Amino acid sequence: MALRNALFLVVAAALCHPQHLSGVLAAPSESTVQACHAIADQLPEGRVAYPLQLPYITETQQYWSLALRDLRPACIVSPQDTEQVAAAVRVLANRADVPFTVKSGGHDPNPGHSSIDDGVLIAMREMVGATYDAETGLAHVKPAGEWNDVIGDLEPSGVTVVGGRLGIVGVGGLLLQGGISFLSTQYGLAADSIVGWETVMANGSIVNIDAKAQPELAVAMKGSGSQFGIVTEFTIEAHPISQVWGGLRLYDPSQKDALFAALHNFVPASSDDPKSAVIFTDLAITLNGTGNIVFYFHEGPDKPTSGPLKEFLDIPALFDLTKAQSYAQLLKSNGDISAVNVARYSFRTFTIPYIPTNPDLYAEISAKWRDITSAYLTILHPTALCSADFQPLPSVVGQQSEARGGNAMGLRAGDPDRLVLELQCGWLNGNDDATLYALARDMTNWLQSRMPDWLAQAGLTAAEETYMPLFMNDAAGDQNVTGSYRRYARFKELQEATDPLGLFATRAGGYKY
Repeated sequence: MALRNALFLVVAAALCHPQHLSGVLAAPSESTVQACHAIADQLPEGRVAYPLQLPYITETQQYWSLALRDLRPACIVSPQDTEQVAAAVRVLANRADVPFTVKSGGHDPNPGHSSIDDGVLIAMREMVGATYDAETGLAHVKPAGEWNDVIGDLEPSGVTVVGGRLGIVGVGGLLLQGGISFLSTQYGLAADSIVGWETVMANGSIVNIDAKAQPELAVAMKGSGSQFGIVTEFTIEAHPISQVWGGLRLYDPSQKDALFAALHNFVPASSDDPKSAVIFTDLAITLNGTGNIVFYFHEGPDKPTSGPLKEFLDIPALFDLTKAQSYAQLLKSNGDISAVNVARYSFRTFTIPYIPTNPDLYAEISAKWRDITSAYLTILHPTALCSADFQPLPSVVGQQSEARGGNAMGLRAGDPDRLVLELQCGWLNGNDDATLYALARDMTNWLQSRMPDWLAQAGLTAAEETYMPLFMNDAAGDQNVTGSYRRYARFKELQEATDPLGLFATRAGGYKY
């Protein structure tokens, strides 16, 4: 049976990508092929896989967005430990023309970030899980796998770390790019709680970056992506947690106005009740259909009867999965809704100010997004959908970030309330990729055109108040995320100092300075 399944996978891969079976169109360079073989010589047998081998086929299918499953690396390196990662990097450092990328969980939908055509893919899938040191109060977290793995491993110790809100999200990408969490109003971004990074640098050396000993580099590591090295273990502040209340609720379109009103009132109030959080999803579906999903979180087992969530919870829902449960159970159930995936996906982000006098802002954004996507969301694409996800980023998050030394995104204690908007679409046909990417670009162009008026409405005029950096975890590959950071120039200098030959700056996937 196992052999039959293996043969089936090989045949299926060949049928879907005949060019890779024939070798006619696939064209990794000779230098890349040699690099694959050189890495294989440095690692134990079986650590490097090639096209048509079962580990290769399996790994290329382990992406959340189906679009990334189309990409075919020249080889896949699957290290078991830090020394093996370093060995691979030393080989790559000596071959200046070989492209590569690193994959942790495979949730980033941007082609070329954790996926690659005809280059070397370093897949960290075996470096997974977390342990807790009760004496130091710190968790040691591996970069691969998903947040279900990390939170599940820490749960028996009664602690957690600031991390993903959906259990299927990858670990390393979220931590390196910042990471909004249900716990962010208490502890800042996920990256803010990191105090140490075991990192393979561009020359193949293994360095333990310490937040106290190297504070400026540590700040740059908190939200710059994978530009400073390959992190093989994070050391993170752990926090006690027990039962929580939360889950998702689905709402009829008739409740949209009430839900937007609740969102508007929630944003500033969440600073007063940092144990509550929401993800607000506004759906746009075929034939101008709409709906809303809200993911709820409250630390504690009891359903809130007062505070910033109450207005939300008084609105009747079509479908309700909220309940008291463990934190691990909550994240798993949140992720289960999209764990079985049959779509291609795009992300795009924009940061908007909170405007106390304009409760209609969200409806304005929602209507514009529906208008832009309506040309595609027709009967010709019955399974496609798009959403605008409103994620509160209240001022208290900046306070918590600054208290922990700051981050690359530049959040500070004096920040105004903001919201991070994620524009997301899912579709089936690869021929439509460019169309969907363009729709999201049209939307952020419109948002940018509206920004001066919104800032004026909010009474924001000073440079500090109008600072609206992009959020890397939700961004599209063509968005200049790091260019929106206030300390871009200094972080670029640090990146060049740690990577003088440009290994990560020019040859690896992801965002750049």
